[in-house]
Amino acid sequence: MAHKPQGASWKPPAITTFRLSTPLLRGPLHQPASHGRLLLSATRFLNCAKLRMASIAAIRIVQNLGTHPATCSKAAGRSAHLGSLTVAASLQPGVHRPSTALRAIAGAPPAAAESFANGAAAAAVAPAVTAFPAPSPSQLVENGRAFVEAHRIRGNEVGPDQRTNMISIATLLQEVASNHAVAMWGRSTEGFASDPSMSGLIFVMTRMQIQMERYPRWGDIVEIKTWFQEDGKLAAQRDWEVTCQATGETIGRATSTWVMINMQTRRLVKFPEAARQKCAAFQLMPPRHIIPREYTRQKLPELGLPAEIVGPIQVARRSDMDMNGHVNNTTYLAWTMETVPSDIYHGAHLYQIEIDFKAECHGGDLVESLAGRCGTHDLLSQNGAGPQPLSFVHVLRRCQGEACTELVRCRTTWRALESASEPSD
Repeated sequence: MAHKPQGASWKPPAITTFRLSTPLLRGPLHQPASHGRLLLSATRFLNCAKLRMASIAAIRIVQNLGTHPATCSKAAGRSAHLGSLTVAASLQPGVHRPSTALRAIAGAPPAAAESFANGAAAAAVAPAVTAFPAPSPSQLVENGRAFVEAHRIRGNEVGPDQRTNMISIATLLQEVASNHAVAMWGRSTEGFASDPSMSGLIFVMTRMQIQMERYPRWGDIVEIKTWFQEDGKLAAQRDWEVTCQATGETIGRATSTWVMINMQTRRLVKFPEAARQKCAAFQLMPPRHIIPREYTRQKLPELGLPAEIVGPIQVARRSDMDMNGHVNNTTYLAWTMETVPSDIYHGAHLYQIEIDFKAECHGGDLVESLAGRCGTHDLLSQNGAGPQPLSFVHVLRRCQGEACTELVRCRTTWRALESASEPSD
């Protein structure tokens, strides 16, 4: 073996990282002659008989870049145990030994050798999930008078406990209602799922009430059924039922009131006769109320000023605007949650939210968020809120100087002393 002349600078080897390619041992592996001959021998170490598989560890050859080959040759026969492989390194010239079934990767970073490289070992580990259940198809049901759609709960719809919250649920309800409208009369180019034949007229929500027995987890599939029915001459009522697709259990329900406005003037209008006839062809008959009528539309209490709780000033962002040209309903719900005391928000179950939408809000508006404790209606205690519920009234308002406009009034009802971390399904 030819040694480098004394005084010549020592360069690191061209190959620093090796990857296991096959459990067989074949052929010698050499360093360039000018750097000395590197001979490695690796022995497979079998795991216990229970596993019946070889545990293969990646090998990283640590080079002493400041040492001359002559010095390295003194380390002949020295072995190091790396994981389940014993590696014997020798730089003695002229000695040939069986190779290790290693394939050299020139220029690969050392970190590459730290990963498991044997495909057989990786293939022996079975995946936790081979196929996710598919959501059921979105479709009109009950002779076209109701609509059902399934959703898989996504990661951005849950919190630290991996469960959805009231805002996520309200967003899903809104999406299903919109798709129901599209299924009935097609997709419109203006407004939020309005009838394309009613140019300039859009539906807006004036009130919403949601009850949740429990909140679905990340990855759960929920099935949401929705339907609507006429509610007087100026309004329509839309209801939802939320069920767990895996068990069929009803985990939530909601009801809402909608009116029609002129998109330009923003004023309330009567349903045109053509729209009334079209809705009659799809509305549920006889009417069905997912929440009994006596438990809905309860008057929300006034908030005494100065408010017991003052939340952060909210700024209506451009991204908060929806297709109807105002801040989306679900954004208001998110703002009201900022005035819930932390111990209640994290330590109790939000069973119900009732919200009245009183005025519109647009991008750039500054919104005050206020709240205070209030009494719980006796009927609500009988309707799932539990024997000792806690209730808060929330107000969002836009102020310009001394003049303030109430945008939203809301009441949240919490099941007292109930842990927010419910048992897993």
